[in-house]
Amino acid sequence: MRFSLNTIAEDLSPLSVAILELLKENDKKPVKGKIAFQKEMFLISNYIDKVNERAEFIPHFLGPYSEASEVSMDNLISMGLVEKEGNAYKITSSGIKVLGLKQDIFSSDEIESIADFKEFINNLTNDEILLFIYASYPGYTIESTEYRRIMKSRVKNSISIYKKGIVSLEKAAFLAGLNIETFLDLLRR
Repeated sequence: MRFSLNTIAEDLSPLSVAILELLKENDKKPVKGKIAFQKEMFLISNYIDKVNERAEFIPHFLGPYSEASEVSMDNLISMGLVEKEGNAYKITSSGIKVLGLKQDIFSSDEIESIADFKEFINNLTNDEILLFIYASYPGYTIESTEYRRIMKSRVKNSISIYKKGIVSLEKAAFLAGLNIETFLDLLRR
């Protein structure tokens, strides 16, 4: 590397640090593609103001999208801090070292939330991710090319999400667009 890791760390924005933190969490499990990455960053930016200030999410073809997050990811890859393997993103040993130099950026609660968002999204299929985001943040669906298709299978996907044990019965019924009693009837069948 032309630049020292200290120099690289000094220049990283909170958005880039959040991406490295995301990739480090949950035993460095890779983020499984662009949909998962964008939606994890969306959830993170909704929780952490200093990430939200830079991410600038807008409605897009697959719901919320941040060009700034995509550019930051590409920059982290070009600096050797992140690797792309197939569609998945993973942190490198240099990324871990640089992140270690930036530990004062986020509180322990914020880091815990990043880990929780990663675990949640990584347990969902792309269609389940999109259903969760579309149902929970309908303002971001106006440009979506997948909204109708996702909503046609919302009951099936909400049942799948519920059976994975990662949302409550109430949230699963909400995702399905049903009241709890109707959703329970479907589960019993």
